Amino acid sequence: MTQHNNAEHARTNEVIDCYFIEGVHYHKQDLLRARMRFASDATGQVSADSHSANLDAVVESLCSYQFTSADSNSCTSALELHDNQREPYYTFQFVGVLIVHDYVFYVFPKCVQPNYYIDDTSFITPSKESRDFMRLTIAVCEHYRTRTASGTDDTSFSTRSSSNNTNTAELYRALLADYVHNGAYRSRTRIWAYNGNGEIDWGRTLNQVSPYFTAQGAPLYADYWTRDRAVDEEALVRRIQLAWVAYAAQQFESAELLEDVLGFPHTLCSVSQETPTDIGTSHFLRAALIRARNREFSTRNRSLINMLLLLVDSDEQQRLNSQHAITHLGTAPFHTVWEGICRALFSNTDLGVMREQSKPKWHMDETIDGTDIETAAEHNQLIPDVVYTVTDPAGTVIIDAKYYMPEIASGKITGQPGTYDVVKEYFYQLIADIVLHDNGPVVANTFMFPARYSIGNTTLESACVIQGSVRFDALGHYELRHRDDGASDSKGRFLPIICARLNPLSAFQAYADSNASKNFDRDRILNELIQYSEN
Repeated sequence: MTQHNNAEHARTNEVIDCYFIEGVHYHKQDLLRARMRFASDATGQVSADSHSANLDAVVESLCSYQFTSADSNSCTSALELHDNQREPYYTFQFVGVLIVHDYVFYVFPKCVQPNYYIDDTSFITPSKESRDFMRLTIAVCEHYRTRTASGTDDTSFSTRSSSNNTNTAELYRALLADYVHNGAYRSRTRIWAYNGNGEIDWGRTLNQVSPYFTAQGAPLYADYWTRDRAVDEEALVRRIQLAWVAYAAQQFESAELLEDVLGFPHTLCSVSQETPTDIGTSHFLRAALIRARNREFSTRNRSLINMLLLLVDSDEQQRLNSQHAITHLGTAPFHTVWEGICRALFSNTDLGVMREQSKPKWHMDETIDGTDIETAAEHNQLIPDVVYTVTDPAGTVIIDAKYYMPEIASGKITGQPGTYDVVKEYFYQLIADIVLHDNGPVVANTFMFPARYSIGNTTLESACVIQGSVRFDALGHYELRHRDDGASDSKGRFLPIICARLNPLSAFQAYADSNASKNFDRDRILNELIQYSEN
């Protein structure tokens, strides 16, 4: 009861009642807690009955909102319904922030420990500390997206196509980031006018205008060229930009995203007293922006105008579509991000040769003309995430990123990877031992899991902890043999697969922040893995 009261007190001034955790079972009524308080009734509480229809539409939108993996064509829904139980429940398959009308869902990675419970259901208590960790999580997702995606601008947001599926939250963030880094729109476009009112361009005038000469031989120019900026159009684009910046900042501020999660100053909310609709209709704004873009040569300015055009178009589209259009900050599935983190922190060996050598090759006899056909599989997933070559002792370390959370409950281990994953790990060692033999034998083979993380924990924890290992007893004593120099046989053995837990806080920081990466002691972690294998 004390924990419940403390949590209630901590949430008194929060916009959202609870934050959620990826993969946790939630019932539909639990999702009501994501509704913003200023949208509640006069009592300050959200009524489940009065908003049940609204919630149904929100849940339906979340279940149909899908993400495509960067390395495959598979899709992941933001929210998944499980109806094979007596009482249906939902799980978030997404990590980050989902914004649906007046609902804001903060969804933390499954490695984050809950610190608030309602009816045996797990949540995260809203606080500045939890929003700070969400800020780091979103930065990790953004860093992963920029490393794996192509066609992005300096804002890390693609402005090369205008799709009806434009993610407004990402677009808002890109607009705010551009303004913070580059300031208000300033055009370098010059315009020339014949006998205009601007400053005389003497170089152009001398080259293109024929003078009259006085009796003393002095030239007189009755006509001249002037130059000036496109002041009126520039001022209009700047007004549009500032109106959208203020509007976007206010939207983020209302959901407590602006400062803690995105790291933008509150002053952005007041850079303009206008809204985009105060300046003109969507048709007027679009026409003005296109005219300005046609005269622009600055890459930054063209990118900014493209973002403003996307905002004008997406705003119009959202008015035509459902009021439950979704925007997000983050990604799904998060296991691909975890794999990207482990690759960035540990990998130093090109896997190209290993990828080719581990492809199965098919050989079949052609029955028509007697010729043989041999082909290799086009796609090969039988390679580990990380192979690191060490020099002392000489050899290779294999690391396979696994976004699992093994637990010990009632004397049993649950939540671990399946048998197929263990078999693959043995295959990785076998292939690496053959293909990368010049680098030395495999000296450690590892499953790298995320460790449990408690928000607000100030205890200095190890960056990596070895929790155990997994092996096939039948293969533990099996000797690997291969030719070293063509004359003698060298022998190796299958190693137990280490189960290690990587601290998500230190891993996230090292991945998203180049300064923090300098403090990430990779060599120490690798040495601990090698020493464990030797024992």
